[in-house]
Amino acid sequence: MRKRMLTLAVTLAATLTIFGTASASAGQGKATVNVVHGIPGLTVDVCVNGAKAISDFMPGDVVAGVKLPAGTYHLGVVAAGDKCSAEILAANATVAGGRNYTVVANLNASGTPNLKIFTNNVSKVGRGDVRLQVRHTAAAPAVNLWANGSRINSGNQFTWGHKRVFTVPEGNYRVKVTLPGSSKAVIGPALLKTEAGFAYQVYAWGNASAGFDLAVVPVWVGQK
Repeated sequence: MRKRMLTLAVTLAATLTIFGTASASAGQGKATVNVVHGIPGLTVDVCVNGAKAISDFMPGDVVAGVKLPAGTYHLGVVAAGDKCSAEILAANATVAGGRNYTVVANLNASGTPNLKIFTNNVSKVGRGDVRLQVRHTAAAPAVNLWANGSRINSGNQFTWGHKRVFTVPEGNYRVKVTLPGSSKAVIGPALLKTEAGFAYQVYAWGNASAGFDLAVVPVWVGQK
């Protein structure tokens, strides 16, 4: 897991330029948007409505907690330094006020780059608990999840684009990802430190040639 966490730093004027043109069809208020770069070997810039929003975005990097007015946005990914018109990936995203979303630039199971948008559960957790939202966004077949030496998902159908959600006590967990029928790690083992009241989005990303890794987005949700 990369330790680097990026913060999207934009002046008020730039924010109005980039985000002020969204369609207002998604209700009132602001949405929270996170962005994960899960395509190996490519540094990119991210554009929103035709303007640069994130520059020099490296594989494994995360931008968390960006507040956007509700509406529909055009998201584009370009090679670092290119103009926003030179999109290599693009998608339209509609975000609703009060909701939490994550946009993941990733490779699908066939190795094709794409943008996938997830809606996140940010409801409160029980006192002393954390929520783990584990998502498969790697160019890989079905995988199994392990924590502290025990497999935690049932069945072998955890394939690309799917998620598993677990509520666990706060603490430190040594996690790994394996292929079905094997206990040999293809990702990890890695230490995941958790704190009560948070929901942790854990994304498996990468491919067999470049290697696999995990990206983590922590979101404070509070306790019941």
